[in-house]
Amino acid sequence: MLRTKLSELFVVVISELIGEGRLPAEVLSIPVEIADPKNADHGDFACNFALVASKSAGQNPRAIGEMLAAKLLEKYGSILTAVDVAGPGFINLRLEPSFVAGYVPTVLQDGFKLESASRTPNPLKINVEFVSVNPNGPITIGSGRGAAYGSTLCNVFEAVGHTIHREYYINDGVSSTQMALFAESVKAIVEGRPVPDNGYKGDYVYDVAAKVSEKGREITWYQQQTQDLMLDAQREALSAFGVEYDTWYSEQSLHDNGHVETEIAGMIEKGIADYLPTRAKLKLAKGFKIEDVLFESQTAAMENEDEHGEEPNLDDLVPTIMPLAAPSMEGSIADPDPLEAPNPDASPGEERNSGETLWLRSTKLGDDMDRVVRRRDGRLTYIASDVAYHKDKFNRPAGADKLITILGPDHHGYIGRLTAVVAAMMMEKPIVGEPLEDPVQAKLYRDSGEKEACEKALAQARAKLEIQIYQLVRFLKDGKPAPMRKRDGNIYALIDLMREIGVKLKPEGSESDQLSAGKDVARFFYLMRSHDTTFDFDLDLAEKQSDENPVFYVQYAHARICSILAKSQQTAVGGQQSNSGLLTHDREKALIKKIVDLPDEVRRASEDYGVHRLATYAIELARSFHHFYDGCRVIQEDQPDLTNARLDLCRATRKALQTTLQLLGVSAPERM
Repeated sequence: MLRTKLSELFVVVISELIGEGRLPAEVLSIPVEIADPKNADHGDFACNFALVASKSAGQNPRAIGEMLAAKLLEKYGSILTAVDVAGPGFINLRLEPSFVAGYVPTVLQDGFKLESASRTPNPLKINVEFVSVNPNGPITIGSGRGAAYGSTLCNVFEAVGHTIHREYYINDGVSSTQMALFAESVKAIVEGRPVPDNGYKGDYVYDVAAKVSEKGREITWYQQQTQDLMLDAQREALSAFGVEYDTWYSEQSLHDNGHVETEIAGMIEKGIADYLPTRAKLKLAKGFKIEDVLFESQTAAMENEDEHGEEPNLDDLVPTIMPLAAPSMEGSIADPDPLEAPNPDASPGEERNSGETLWLRSTKLGDDMDRVVRRRDGRLTYIASDVAYHKDKFNRPAGADKLITILGPDHHGYIGRLTAVVAAMMMEKPIVGEPLEDPVQAKLYRDSGEKEACEKALAQARAKLEIQIYQLVRFLKDGKPAPMRKRDGNIYALIDLMREIGVKLKPEGSESDQLSAGKDVARFFYLMRSHDTTFDFDLDLAEKQSDENPVFYVQYAHARICSILAKSQQTAVGGQQSNSGLLTHDREKALIKKIVDLPDEVRRASEDYGVHRLATYAIELARSFHHFYDGCRVIQEDQPDLTNARLDLCRATRKALQTTLQLLGVSAPERM
């Protein structure tokens, strides 16, 4: 609000200086950034436009700054008490207190108008997928960070005018080895047998088994029962955490309706996926006594990639390959030759796919390796479903201009893989093959435009798909890391985290009140740091009811304002017409400046996906209010006009706190 207004004033005077021939026209394209000064004594705001524009203008930055300062004071002296040029060309602005105070009635009357003040000039339809964990366990405290981040990012996007579709992808494919193992673990417990050594052994597995009482059923029956029970528990936990979805999308539905096989056939026809033999020649470095060895290990390992699609490193496979060579050999293994080409006359589904692996040629589309789509035994990898799923997202009636997928810290391999998946869908021209040494064939290859087609598709994919990776959270209890693994029984569920914090904060409260209190603290703590940095979640601090706890600090500011306003209704001074021009104290001015920063903070968060800035803003706003309250007595019966002006300032602060906490998914209690 205020920063935007000051930027507009700069644009006006820059335009006038251009009209007078004192600045070149090209400087008008340089954005005007209004920032806080490094030292509050220098003014209310600062601007570095003169420094940025000096090269384009071909002038000394300080000279540009002095021109701008003089013009600003000449035109806007009624709202600017001082405009100074410091150092090489920084412009410091000091505002008339009454001008700043004039924003208080604006906030009270119109709110923050985030839909206009922060509105993006290009509203989009955005599909945001987040959390999407396997239905084989509770939502963990690790996934809680993704839940808090994803839901808050959606709130921010909506605040600036985007249309948002919140989505949860259920990894329920019948071929999932993890789901099968989870079902085997539950079945063993139900039938009184030991859980498999590599099975799931946490307390929650026994809870699920207690609800599945039938014995002797097929494993697929147990898989469906356990999946349904875990999905219900996941929905309940996420709802308690303030996270709701527009769509819960089943992976298995893509197989049931034939979408997966349809997309696989399309990629094969396009030439971006192909069946290749599982044997490749591996050249040996100089010094080996044989020319080559058969190399099946890499393919076999990649065909058995884990459920998250993470393939092994080639270096890890060397011990498997080396025994194939003579024991006396010394040297290193060179890069493998390209895999042997399949029979070009065979069509998809014929003999060529028997005993062969289907590969997505994703290195053509920016990935660091080609990816297995179908294993030799016919089983599909996760990437097959990924192709169909992303195609479906774009093809729905509501459509999507952009897809945003939020993944955990163990999913970095997904970035290249999913981008290649979307690029494969964007391909407009089939790939015809590798470039050849024969000039005629080389020309045919160049004419095919493969490289250009791939680059175009990759650029389109990067514009359509964004993948955000949130980093690890280390949870500390009594100064020690808290475990959070699934299979060893030491799982730490998000719902348990909320309960534990809530019981400490509201020992006499209802279970619902305790969950709500735990939710507020957990969400705020998750959101205090940028999602792409690791941080420590101090459980002991989260359970404190003091100013040390940032959630308590912010919520107490809101509760204190509610108490002040309630008290004012019991006095003769409350409710009268106020005069915001009386708000001239430095602490009042600082608080108003912070209040009207909210639209800019929301806009920036929507642009860089840094929703942590809203948690930071909430803390700073609460600090400004507490500072104001400590230095400016609000209710003074002998000064009714000033009292009413300060009550309005309290109301404006409350509105800013409510708006910010709502975006963060945190409550704003009236009493604490």
